[in-house]
Amino acid sequence: MTKGSDLYRLQCLDSEKDAKQRRLRGVEAALGEDEALQQARRALESAQTLVRKSKVHQQDLELEIRGISDEITRSEQRLYSGTVKNPKELTDLQDKVAALQRRRQKLEDDLLEAMIELEEAEDSHTQALEHFEETRTCRETRQVDLLAEQEELQRNLAEINQARVELLPKIEPGDMTTYQALRRRKGGVAVVQMHKGSCGGCGIKVSPNLEWHLREGELVYCGNCERIIVNA
Repeated sequence: MTKGSDLYRLQCLDSEKDAKQRRLRGVEAALGEDEALQQARRALESAQTLVRKSKVHQQDLELEIRGISDEITRSEQRLYSGTVKNPKELTDLQDKVAALQRRRQKLEDDLLEAMIELEEAEDSHTQALEHFEETRTCRETRQVDLLAEQEELQRNLAEINQARVELLPKIEPGDMTTYQALRRRKGGVAVVQMHKGSCGGCGIKVSPNLEWHLREGELVYCGNCERIIVNA
């Protein structure tokens, strides 16, 4: 006949196994790429893209300003060279120089703003890089701890499985079937201890008749929650 103590021991082993398997799944999930590092990487990539765009924008403005300045120089040289005699042509040339100078001034204002934007983008990139490196370092440190915990959990589970293998021959097949069915129906807890005369599963008072059967070494089932009750 199966002893209640053997079933309770099996219940303890299975509960511990369930808990360690849940934790192992959590550890293995955490060993993958985590969201914090992904966010830090995305932020760094975005900052790098912004720096590149800002540099290109600044370079484009500088090239355009250089081209306009060269055109102003050529136009002024022609204007003051004395080679242009026609009054209308002179007026048109003066208007062109003035328009070019206005355009250059506008571009120089834009360039100043672009330089400020680039400086801000580079500052943001520096901060994003620092955050990414800090996040990666913390993750690498945590990875070491998680790998150690994973190894420990796997060792614990192997020990639990070995203890179950040694215990199972002591439990009758019919009692094992009942135990497994109760585990499925009762959230993993099929066997409980009696606590101060009450069922440790649902708290209902154990009848004197059930207590007597417990003392006789029989398997006893709670009349309320149907779990197997054993003496502490």
